[in-house]
Amino acid sequence: MKRIYVWLTLSMAILLLCGIAIYLQPSSVASSSSSEQVASIASDQQAIPPEATPTVTTWRFPDRAQVGTVVIGGMTEAEARAALNAEYNQATMPLTLVANGYTDIVKSSDFGYTVPIEAKLIEARDLADKGIPVRLALEPIYDLGQLRRVIDDLSQQVTISPTFDYDPNERVFVITDGLELDHAAALNTITQTLHYSPTLHRIEVPMRPLTMTVQATPEQVLAAIQAREAKWGGTIAVSVYDLKTKQGYDYNGDIVFSGMSLMKIPILLQAYMSRATFTPEQREAIDSMIDISDNMASNDLLAMIGDGDALKGVEIMNTTLAQVIGTEHTFLAAPYESIEYLALIGINVPARGPEGPEPRTDADPYVRTTPNEINMVVKAIVDCADGDGVLLKMQDSELTPSRCQEMLDILTENEDINKIVAGVPKDSYVAHKSGWIDDARADAGYVRTPEGGEYIISIWMWDVEYIETVISDKVLSDLSRIVYTAQYPIHR
Repeated sequence: MKRIYVWLTLSMAILLLCGIAIYLQPSSVASSSSSEQVASIASDQQAIPPEATPTVTTWRFPDRAQVGTVVIGGMTEAEARAALNAEYNQATMPLTLVANGYTDIVKSSDFGYTVPIEAKLIEARDLADKGIPVRLALEPIYDLGQLRRVIDDLSQQVTISPTFDYDPNERVFVITDGLELDHAAALNTITQTLHYSPTLHRIEVPMRPLTMTVQATPEQVLAAIQAREAKWGGTIAVSVYDLKTKQGYDYNGDIVFSGMSLMKIPILLQAYMSRATFTPEQREAIDSMIDISDNMASNDLLAMIGDGDALKGVEIMNTTLAQVIGTEHTFLAAPYESIEYLALIGINVPARGPEGPEPRTDADPYVRTTPNEINMVVKAIVDCADGDGVLLKMQDSELTPSRCQEMLDILTENEDINKIVAGVPKDSYVAHKSGWIDDARADAGYVRTPEGGEYIISIWMWDVEYIETVISDKVLSDLSRIVYTAQYPIHR
């Protein structure tokens, strides 16, 4: 019985447990089914992702892109604009133009100056979009005509005009050069700065010397000569003939002076008129007469002209002077240093008395001339060398242009270089003959300057007392310098 009881009790317990299990089973199944459904939905969501939200990408300039002096590669348009404005924001600020110490402030609006940043950014974007490398110059924009007017206005402020005057201390005519703005160089400097250094606002504008081409008037030259005469205290005379302008002027040019050795110029002329060729001895006499002013050589040539008679040679030469060249007071009465000898042998040589205009210079009664007349002799030789003039029209003359040029070349061998020669540039051509006695000194000849000028000049001085050579050379070289610088002023 007991075993039956135990078995029944166990059976009841098993049934009870089964009942409980059955009661609880639907809930578990439902839970399992729900979990499977959630897993299925989750699996479906992973298989079909939701729709993505769009991402906004910012456009940028490609690497190494450059506009003007600014590298804009990797920048947005806004960043590029800001960078360019930062670089060029001063480009439209006023310019400071400096010329010859004067400063002018010029606003950009005065010549329409702008920098086209926006236009260049558009062009750069277009190139980038097409895949073309961006390398753009940033050229400014301005009104060239207005800029020229700005330069013209500045020029009026800085120009210094040249001046022309006479320096009484150095006895020269002087041009003091001025200054002017170099318009072409100024325009180039400013535009180059605007294009390649737009942030540079102080510009040194180039200047250049401003000179003039001017010559002293005859009145100015004569005033300078008169001032030199007053400074010295004796009598001065000057005669000038310009072969280019065919005009001349003189100061005391008709006063009669002692002819001295200047009369050896007409002796040289008459010798060439009388002979087509010369012997070695005659050639030596010509050289000695001009080079060292040998009086005896001059007399030998006069004898040659007179076929052995020097007095006849003097007469022939005086006739040529009066009738061919047209002189009135230019003559040689007898060979040099021969008056006393001729008197001893009974030949009376007539002496001339005072003649010509005041002031009188106590001129030698046997050998004399005037500054204007000795210039006539020199001019006749120069004209002949140029193939013109009265000498080539003469009958029974041995003159040719080449032989007249030969005479001029001989006159350049004169050893006296302290008068006319000392007053002109060293490379001038000077064919001349000087002369001196106790109370008078002179020099006359033809000058061809390095600048191409040509003139005949004679310069004289006389005093009642003996003239020291150191004084006469200074006075006469001053006169030569006055005449030269009257045509070619010294530039300072």
